Amino acid sequence: MTEKKYDTVSTASGDYRTTLNRKYLARKPWQPVDLNQVRSFMPGTVERIEVKEGQKVKEGDKLMVFRAMKMNNNILSPVSGKVKLINVSPGDNIPKDHLMIEIG
Repeated sequence: MTEKKYDTVSTASGDYRTTLNRKYLARKPWQPVDLNQVRSFMPGTVERIEVKEGQKVKEGDKLMVFRAMKMNNNILSPVSGKVKLINVSPGDNIPKDHLMIEIG
């Protein structure tokens, strides 16, 4: 028999014990957003890349054009820096949360 795992939740009216289900225990741990990594926000296709590795960019510069849900989206640089890695090519179909460009 598996031992049940409990967690304590504190509220203004007191502390409560609750069981943790399998879905909760198997969840992906929270990670803070790394602004130096440009990731896909949904599945789509890379239409055009506007920068090269080693190129300096400023915050707000256009990095690439990403097609998702029949719309072209301009992907802008969230930070200033140098393009460290381009992990996609024009025509690539990529899934959600795929690392496209890294800025260092």
